[in-house]
Amino acid sequence: MLETPATKHPAPQPARRSSDAFDQYLQQISRIPLLTSTEELLVGRIIQEWLNHPSPPPALERRGRRALDRMVSANLRLVVTISRRFLPRLQRFRLDPLDLVQAGNVGLIRAAEKFDPQRGYRFSTYAFWWIRQAIGRSIPEAGAPVRVPAAITSLAARASARQATCPRGIGMAQLGADLGEEPKRIEEALLIASRFHVLSLDQPIGSAAESLTLGDSIQDEQGPQLRDDFHWLTRHLESLSAQERQVIALRFGQDDAPSLTKVAARLGLNKSQTQGIERRALRKLRKCLAPVS
Repeated sequence: MLETPATKHPAPQPARRSSDAFDQYLQQISRIPLLTSTEELLVGRIIQEWLNHPSPPPALERRGRRALDRMVSANLRLVVTISRRFLPRLQRFRLDPLDLVQAGNVGLIRAAEKFDPQRGYRFSTYAFWWIRQAIGRSIPEAGAPVRVPAAITSLAARASARQATCPRGIGMAQLGADLGEEPKRIEEALLIASRFHVLSLDQPIGSAAESLTLGDSIQDEQGPQLRDDFHWLTRHLESLSAQERQVIALRFGQDDAPSLTKVAARLGLNKSQTQGIERRALRKLRKCLAPVS
């Protein structure tokens, strides 16, 4: 029997940065018992009998709904296991882990409705692809300010990949022939994908420890420039006395600033006098920076 690595799905451990709601959800679903192979086949047959019946009687509908609920609830841990593979992409789109789980549960329900137990494979093998597809589609849709249909996104991605394989370029007519699509539809898909490809200013950049966002790297044209700071400092330094300006220039006007002792010896003063002059000058500059009302 062909099985994916997700066939046996133990209760997943919560991620380090999971929210309290996500941790609580994991605790809740860990108490739900799994289905055995025999129970899985029986539940699958009941679901198919209910869904394939042209006009199911109330008793069959109740049994079918209970069976569907049992199949889905017993495989909720499978959804969490698969969604954990997409966690590294959450930081980029600012999504919560429960968003992935919710999307995966939609795929799980769809898989439970389509599962045919007569094929001979386990439900987890069949549901794996439905869950992964649902989660993969939900990430760009949830992270984008404007939702672009999956068919348009997929077509634009296929067209871009085909164009990348042709260094000399490829026309829309040839591209449509290669992909089996109308050239006009491909052109519109590429245009839509490019126009709605936006980035959030809150998107993190660099390492996680730096906590920098894209907005931090954009310079504010209205903010003060370096020359503004220079003009401000030059203007207010003129309000100091000659001795105060001399001390400030010696202490802060060069990379290897001399100590108070050396400055005092150069000016013919003692260390205490030099320190008092420096403090008085800095106090005047601070008042200019933040005037006292």
